[in-house]
Amino acid sequence: MLPTEIYLQNGPKAVLLLHAYTGSPNDVRMLARRLERENYTVLAPLFSGHGTEDPMNILHMSPTIWLQDAKNALKKLQDDGYKEIAIFGLSMGGVIATTLLGENPERFVGGGSFSSPLVPESTNQIYPNFLKYCEFMYKKITNSQEELDEKLNKVKEPLKIQLQQIFSLSTIAYNNAPNINKPLFIAQSGQDEMFDGSSVYALGKQLSQTYHEIHWYKNSTHVITISKDRKLFEGDVVAFLSHIEWNEE
Repeated sequence: MLPTEIYLQNGPKAVLLLHAYTGSPNDVRMLARRLERENYTVLAPLFSGHGTEDPMNILHMSPTIWLQDAKNALKKLQDDGYKEIAIFGLSMGGVIATTLLGENPERFVGGGSFSSPLVPESTNQIYPNFLKYCEFMYKKITNSQEELDEKLNKVKEPLKIQLQQIFSLSTIAYNNAPNINKPLFIAQSGQDEMFDGSSVYALGKQLSQTYHEIHWYKNSTHVITISKDRKLFEGDVVAFLSHIEWNEE
């Protein structure tokens, strides 16, 4: 069964959760359920091209489209009557969340990012890991090594182009971070296999104008929402949300 968006309507306070590159709302499902139990409404949209069995569907899209997906999800919450909204994202989802927070901080009560490559100079392993993901997916539907190699070769060039687009968006988010005037929660896994997590402290310097928390989870790998420190991480997110200023309070 292919993944779909998660929409848990509960309390008047809403949280928008954005999933990772190549991922799906399943990335943030356990956090969404925890927030639901804490009386939050949670919407986790599915980014265009994601959640299918063919990785090329992702490469046919762009960060511009995913940014619009996030804006559409925000509008959905607003249309459904939710006036107070926090926005968070995992990995690339955090890049998009930070971009929106920098563009229109007044639309949100706060937000943040989880294991997100937001510092432009930081080295990363996203390209080889995407190829591994493609190999895993294509092995299910190919009948020979030759066919597999052909499919993987078709991925390489569009992948390079798309990653450059994502890194360009990261640069925009990083440069606009000083515009953010709402509380931010920054989580970083200590065993991140995608990029150098210590770059999160450079992001902190961009946020000196606003209240922010940087949380380091030494035992967690990149997908921090399902990793070893998951329960500690979830508790910290809940604590952060309970201490920021929601208007009705």
